[in-house]
Amino acid sequence: MEKKQNSTRDKIIQSAFSFYDMLFFERISLSKIAAKAGITKPAIYKHFKSREDLENAMKSLILSDIAEIIKDCEKDKNETSILKKVIVLLCKKKSYFYFTLSNSLEFSIDNFFEIEKHGVSDLNLENIFDNYGSIVDIESYKKIIFVSGTMIFFQGARDFILLDKNLQDSDESIQEYAEKLSSFIVSGGLGQDIKETDALRLSQLDILCSKEIQSLKAPCKFFTAIGNVVRRVGFSKTTIEELAKELGLAKSSLYTNFSSKKEMFEALKKEECLNLFHVIRKNLLYAKNSAECVYIFMETEIEFFLKRRGLLYVCRWLLFQNSKNDFKIKSMHEKREKTIGKDELLDFTAFILNADIITQIPDFGTPKMNMQIMFSWIFQMPIFFLLQSELHNFPEESVHAAIKDFFYCMERGINFIDNKENNISGGKK
Repeated sequence: MEKKQNSTRDKIIQSAFSFYDMLFFERISLSKIAAKAGITKPAIYKHFKSREDLENAMKSLILSDIAEIIKDCEKDKNETSILKKVIVLLCKKKSYFYFTLSNSLEFSIDNFFEIEKHGVSDLNLENIFDNYGSIVDIESYKKIIFVSGTMIFFQGARDFILLDKNLQDSDESIQEYAEKLSSFIVSGGLGQDIKETDALRLSQLDILCSKEIQSLKAPCKFFTAIGNVVRRVGFSKTTIEELAKELGLAKSSLYTNFSSKKEMFEALKKEECLNLFHVIRKNLLYAKNSAECVYIFMETEIEFFLKRRGLLYVCRWLLFQNSKNDFKIKSMHEKREKTIGKDELLDFTAFILNADIITQIPDFGTPKMNMQIMFSWIFQMPIFFLLQSELHNFPEESVHAAIKDFFYCMERGINFIDNKENNISGGKK
């Protein structure tokens, strides 16, 4: 009898995973999962107390499979080998990847540390936190964020390329991609003059980047309100009604100058994006070489969001809202193609792609891993770290130090963080 129950439980989990064949953020109904499993919706509750219980079981399965990989590699403890096998797992079990990514609105990288519950002890993850849940080893935490953020980004980029170009995946191409990406993460190789950029010069650039940010006007009150509401009630419960309540306005008042909710937020988002991009464009004039361009881009971005933290929550909330319109990667790409030449933001993209920011594109064994994709990675890594750091209230100096580490990791790999003698950001928090 117990075996049958476990079998049904596993079938429910696999049925839930089966819906994650691409990226979207709308939760799958339990009715659909039950139908897929060939049972009734009430039968799900015989095995799971709630939807959250089911989703936790799905996360646990992913961590269990990753734990098995790490335990298989425990003898040689080779980081490149471990990363390669994890990348292969996520390539072959795309539902794992898309489930994790689709839940990223409420996702914290801290969830990864639960892997120790699956028999992995050599990672010493327990030393990262103290008994109160505060981070005491920020160097290891930064390393995990750089690794996970890079893996997630390029996995998504690779899947997008394969989908967009109608290319078939294969075991051979997956192995090649995993080998090259894992090597890049561990050893670096962006092709910049990063090795020649010293800490004093980076500190000078910090001051210059901050100066331009200070000249910006305060962010729109609507964005500030969204940030406050999201922090208070979470992404899924943030509604126009809650936003109006935060602002002390009637819901109808939000649409005074706009014909719809979508038009209102698109206009506000565009205004803030242009603010950021115009400042980046100014700050890039301070760069002496391509490596400094990379650093200025990342530092300006961090400084911008540190002074306008609510915007991070706004961007993620908008992503959650847009996902309700049957979010599809390919349809979004087609929509973007139709807007070429009509949007000022695209002029900035053209400027970036023509600027001397990236001098070498690493070969990951995937077609069309172009400069725009590498630029997007550089753009998203600071945001990825900042979102995680918000959970632990990192002081601003720790955030700036982490960006310097990421900057060097792009050329030298995570070996740079391991090498404490050359680590310009210092030791533990």
